[in-house]
Amino acid sequence: MKQALKDKRNLVSLAVIFAAILMMLSLQFFSKNVIIGYDTFFHFNRIYDAAMQIQHHNFSYFMSNYGYHQSGQIVSAVYGPYMTYALGFILFLTHSWFWFEMIVDFIILTVSALGAYMLFRWLKINHTLAVSGAIIYMSQNFITYWITSSAFLDWGAMILPYSVMVALDLLYGSPKKVHYTLAIVVALLLEMHVLSAVITIVMFLPFFLIGFTRSHEKLKYFIKVCLNAVLATILSANYFAAFYDVFLHNKLIPPFSIENLSRGAMKFVRPNLTQSEVGVVFMIIIVAQVAFIIFNFKRSRLNLGITMIGLLFFILSSQYFPWDQAGHIFPFFQDFLQFPSRFFSFAAMLILTGFLMSLNQFIDSTNYHPLKYSYYAFVVLLAIMALMLGMKNIKIQMVNDWELNNQPPQVGVYAGHLRPYGYYPEGVTQTKLKDDFKSRDLSKPLNDVIRSVTDYLPNESGGPTPGHLQHKYRHQITYNNHRYHKQVLDNGSVDVTWNSRQAVTARIPMFAYNDTVLKLNGKTLQKSDDSTIKKHVLHHGKYQVSDIGGIYVPAKQGNNKLNVSYQAPWYFTLSLICSVIAWIAVLGYELVRKVRKTFFS
Repeated sequence: MKQALKDKRNLVSLAVIFAAILMMLSLQFFSKNVIIGYDTFFHFNRIYDAAMQIQHHNFSYFMSNYGYHQSGQIVSAVYGPYMTYALGFILFLTHSWFWFEMIVDFIILTVSALGAYMLFRWLKINHTLAVSGAIIYMSQNFITYWITSSAFLDWGAMILPYSVMVALDLLYGSPKKVHYTLAIVVALLLEMHVLSAVITIVMFLPFFLIGFTRSHEKLKYFIKVCLNAVLATILSANYFAAFYDVFLHNKLIPPFSIENLSRGAMKFVRPNLTQSEVGVVFMIIIVAQVAFIIFNFKRSRLNLGITMIGLLFFILSSQYFPWDQAGHIFPFFQDFLQFPSRFFSFAAMLILTGFLMSLNQFIDSTNYHPLKYSYYAFVVLLAIMALMLGMKNIKIQMVNDWELNNQPPQVGVYAGHLRPYGYYPEGVTQTKLKDDFKSRDLSKPLNDVIRSVTDYLPNESGGPTPGHLQHKYRHQITYNNHRYHKQVLDNGSVDVTWNSRQAVTARIPMFAYNDTVLKLNGKTLQKSDDSTIKKHVLHHGKYQVSDIGGIYVPAKQGNNKLNVSYQAPWYFTLSLICSVIAWIAVLGYELVRKVRKTFFS
């Protein structure tokens, strides 16, 4: 690192990259507005929940006690738990949705661009090509989609350049090259976005198989990879334990299902305005790199291998793969994968790497300076085009106007066609929503939305996913909240208080899972076997749940208090402790190693 910073070319390269990042951020910075997209309210609720837990020191790993209408819904425990608290900490420090977005956007652009630059320089690609490639990469929809739509897949794309460096180490087939960074990358992705972790592991497989085939120490190589798998499991033990507990003991409502998978696959078209459009820049890169491989495949086996794996991922991401047939054979693709375009960031990273290696080879092999300069001009032009298109996508989403019925390319919540389905109640205008996001009350804009998040709710219907989910959520939770007072206690449980005019079955605006514990007026309730919700109290000491897990309890006349808590099993607590200790040990060791290498070698 010290030697790298001494190289003036690296300093110039970093200056150019940061200038491009500031250009990307300048549009929103000068607007002073929060950019809202399709996934914004889903993720902002759990980030807000984490921020409030940090602020009030009443932690609840499983229950959402502040976000999602304080409903106790389980989300973060099975969806990037550590990442949620990291982002919540940033929101806690800024206490502003605008500055939260600005800081987090800066992080995702910087880490992705620097990672790409490091990868390209690691492969001995010259500075000009490496800088241009880093700008091309960070300007793509799979990075900027976080800025325009709060999509969490972009965090996986941010880590991808580092994942590729780990994958390339696997190619050597040497046990010494299998570093514990392999475990760190996988565990980090599991704590961010599980689908990104799964696809990254799929990407590692061909690199591992090639390395294993080439290895002269196959057993040691295999053992080293297995030890990394064990370490990754320990580092992310909290996630696996929570996932096991929640999914084993509950039947959950999955994320929305995509019937036609091919509609979410990549299209080889020019505009690049949506996540599923390849765009002119990568159309050029893919065609040029395929041509190079066809006519020069013998000149670089590494380039050939990287490109072929990249093209495999491109086919998986595109409409050229029979996704509709695959969806019928493997139905879980429809709600787990949802959009095959999610493979594209992996294809793009690998094909872009091969493309830059090809240009670097051409430049090194010619002494004719005009030809060299034409190669440089070509890639710099592509970088400028990518940057301008990335800024255009941000601007379209940022300035979208309800009154003109514009539909942003990322189909954000400003899109006109979503409003009839009840995204907002009457009286919530575009201006009000923007003003509420500027409020010091962070919960204010989150309460402007009536379209509910139904992912991971309990499915108590006894059959497939219950129907009319939005209607049921609103009437059991959203519209029912004002009748009850909720107070989060120091132990992470929630006290719900209300006054009842008579002894009736009360509909509480919270959800109950298998490990949820309910205490009504000091007495622990047991779940009733009777699935019929009755208006008048018949069973004291019992509670019932709706088909989406809504709570019904036998209230007495007068004041009532229901304490709602989540009793995590012992193995989860143990796994959380092991995970935290493992992260401290691994990162501490890596920090000491870096310090020694930088200052004492």
